[in-house]
Formats: sequence, structure tokens, C-alpha cells
Amino acid sequence: MGVGALSLAASGCRVSESDVKRWETTQRGPHKLVAVITHDKYPIELRTEAAMSLIRMPARGGVRHGIKILVERYKNEDGEEREGALGQLSEETRRQLVDRLVPQIVEQLKPPPPARTPDGRLPPDLTVPYKDAGFALLIHEPPLVSNEATKAELRTALMHWAQTGFEDRVENGSQQYGLEQMMRTLGSESVKILPGLVNENTARIDRIASLIHDIGDEPTKLEMSKALVALADKYGSKEWLEAQTKIVKEHNAKNNVTADDTQVAAQVDKIQERRLTEEVFPAMKKIAGRPSVEWLIKYSGGADKPAERRKLALAALEGNLDKNNKDELERIFAIARNNDSPDAVRDGAFRRMGEFPKEWFVPKLYTLHDPPKWKVRWVAFEIVLSTMTVKQIPEFMGHLPKTSATKMGMTEPLSYAAVVRDKMEGEPKAKLDTLLPYLNSKDLGPKLVALSWFWAGKKEDVHHVQPLAEDGALLPKCEKEDECSWECDVPKAGNPKETEPKELKTVGDFVKHCLIPNMDK
Repeated sequence: MGVGALSLAASGCRVSESDVKRWETTQRGPHKLVAVITHDKYPIELRTEAAMSLIRMPARGGVRHGIKILVERYKNEDGEEREGALGQLSEETRRQLVDRLVPQIVEQLKPPPPARTPDGRLPPDLTVPYKDAGFALLIHEPPLVSNEATKAELRTALMHWAQTGFEDRVENGSQQYGLEQMMRTLGSESVKILPGLVNENTARIDRIASLIHDIGDEPTKLEMSKALVALADKYGSKEWLEAQTKIVKEHNAKNNVTADDTQVAAQVDKIQERRLTEEVFPAMKKIAGRPSVEWLIKYSGGADKPAERRKLALAALEGNLDKNNKDELERIFAIARNNDSPDAVRDGAFRRMGEFPKEWFVPKLYTLHDPPKWKVRWVAFEIVLSTMTVKQIPEFMGHLPKTSATKMGMTEPLSYAAVVRDKMEGEPKAKLDTLLPYLNSKDLGPKLVALSWFWAGKKEDVHHVQPLAEDGALLPKCEKEDECSWECDVPKAGNPKETEPKELKTVGDFVKHCLIPNMDK
């Protein structure tokens, strides 16, 4: 026992409640408070008050040491590390003290967080020390709260504290234990009311979604999914748009910003975009659930919606589609095959299709062998090829364009060859042996893929392609807007140090001007 403890013990009950409160702010006060708590000569009421004083004790050097001294570990006046004051008590004495202490902590946890100032600042929340102390008591090992009724009372009070003014308290950096940490420890019950907090004024939807995703039970996740759909619909409602328009106009007037109706509408659209793409979509991706998934699919297919937002809605569906639902696959495929779907939207739909069973989506993608836009086939077939093995290459080749009448850009066969070479499992020799016979194919698509294997290849392999240098088979010819030209840079006539683009018309041109000159490694 330290000197402070001995002197206090000698004075016995002459220590009063006023002494205990005064010690909250004195230099040696914490050690005197520990002495009161740990000495059996003091009445339990005074020892409980000393414990409360440690909790109330102001921060020193920006740190609240009182809770550590009471519950965790600390160094005494001799510099020796000791168990927290409660840990030094006998089991029975500790039970008595904690059973008296917890109701006082619970009472202090009842006030809501203080209202923000007009400029948005949050005044100090005087309940935080009591929350930290209560949580420290609850999680301590070995247990400091042995009475189950007391433990239940403390848990209930902590959950109520967390759920009251959640948005302000989750941002409060003065806590020794963060609110999220506490809620994760308290479990699913602590997040049940959070879906009810979601509205257009909610600032931390991401934090709410993360908590519910990680610890919420299925009914809570479902309620959160519904809440997000309701919020998304709100952002698209006439009432919300009109209200935002009014707010924007008032803001412009206050800040001397001149904007006509079109410019104001653009400002409102930006707000709507941010709300959806930075708040709602990420939360929907995290929570999923039928309501959110259905909403995202419908939004993704909405021709009247901005392409970028449709793309992000499809991205939010990643990992959340029902892989056993063929109807869901069909709805995503409808977006991908729609000729009016923007490229970014179509690409996103193709990626989502790839999450379904291969035997479901591959036959659908093969139906896109000759779409109005050749790039649609390119993206679809590249996905198909990425799921295959070397043995399945012949199946893939059988679906490629057979003649130059089908539009096909130079990048298409090059990318297929790159997938086989760089992404497909298997030995390079096995891949090459599978492709070589297609150099003599009567079908144009397979021949071009086989040739593309040698793009930037080795000089020693020139003999494979040399026989095709005079192949007169025509390459696909497209309109300028199709963006499927065939050309390579060749040395300029009269100045071989410089290059110029040359249009390619035949397979032989492709071999002579593109492949062979670059096979020099």
C-alpha cells in the first residue's frame, strides 16, 4: 500500500464526500481516490463516490486517466504498474461497489447529445466519460460486473446511448472507445433502430450501412434495404427536386451567384448525383437485400437515367445478384443486348452476367455474334473466352465471324489472342499447338485470332506466318463511325526513320505490315 493509502487509512472516515470531489482536480487526487476505493475501512457509499470521481476526473494532457485507473491498469506513485482499483478488490466487495456504481452511470447516460451550434460545431458531450467507463466495465476480462441484472442494465443503457443522437456521437472524437467499437461489441440488438434514422438529412449513411452489414441480423438488414430504396425514390421525387431547386436559388442569391433556370437545374442534378452515387449506391452494395437489388436492376435499365449513374448502379449489384435466378440473369442480359445501351452501361451488364453460372450466360453471349455494334460482340466474347480452357478454344472459334462481311475491328482478334496467351491457364506450347491449325482456316475470324498470337512475337516464329504474307482474303471493312479500321504504322516513303499509318485491306497486308516487322524479339 502506498504512502497516500496509509495516511488515508489512518484518518479513517474523516475523509468526506467533499474531499473525494476535490481530489478530482488535484495532482495527487487520483491516488487518494484509489486508496478510498481499495481500503475496507471506508463505507461502500464513499468508495462508490470515489469511483464516480475517477470517472468524472477531467482529462490531463488531453487524456482521461481516471477510467484507466479505475478499470484497467495504471502506475502508482512509486511508478509500479497496478491493476485498476476495481481489480484490486475482493470479489464480494467489487460486486457491491459495481452494483451501486452502475445505476449512477446509467443515470448519467440518459441526456441526449447537446445541440449543434449555429455554425455546426458540436459542444462537449458530458455523458461521454460515463459511456466510456460503462463500456470499460462491460468488456473487462476477467469480468468486473458479476451480477447479471446489473450487466443487463448497463448493456441496455449503453445501447440507448448509442442510438440516441447516433450521427453526432459516431463523430465524437473525445471518446476513449469509439461508438462503432462499442456497438460491434454489443451486437445486433444495438443497430436495430438504425434503419429508422435513414432520411435525406442523414449525414453518415455509410457508417450506418457498415454497422448493419457487419453485425445486424437479417430483419434489420432487410429494413435497411427498404430504407435505402425509400431514400433513393425520395431523391428522384418531384417534391425533393422542387425543394432542392428552392434551396439552390436561395444559396445563389445569398452568395451573389447569377444562374438561369438551366444552370440551377444542373446544380440540382449534381446534388442528386452525389446523393445517389456517393451515398445510396455504396450503401445498397453493402447491404444488398431484395428491395435494393430490385431497385438497382430497374435503375440500371432505365433509358432515361444518366449513363454514368446506370453504370454505378450496375457496379453496386456486384456480388449481390441471385446466382440461382435465371430471370435475374435475363433482366441483366436485356440491358447488355440493348443496342441503345451506352457502352459503359453495357460493359457493366456483361460483368454482372459473368457472376452467374457459366452454362447459363455463355449461350446468351454467343447470340451476340453479329450485333449492329461489333464492340458488343468483342466485349461479350472476351468474357466467354476468359472462362474457358485450352480444350474449349475450338468451341469459341466456331462462333467467330466467318467472312469480311461481318464487322470486326483489329483490336478484337488481338485481344482474344492476348486472353489466350496471358490469362488462360495452360502451357504456351499447348496454346500455340491449338491455334496453329487455324492459320489455314477458311473462316476469317479464327484465322485472324491465330495470327494475332504472333503480335510482337519472336523472330524465330516468323516461319509460321510468312506463308500468309500474300493471303488475299479481305479484311472486314467498316464505316468511319464503326471505329473498326485496320491499319498499322509503316516507314514513310523516302524517310524510313519516320512512320505513317497504312490502311490494311487483306490478311496478307496484316501479316506483312503489322506482324512480321514487329517479330524481332
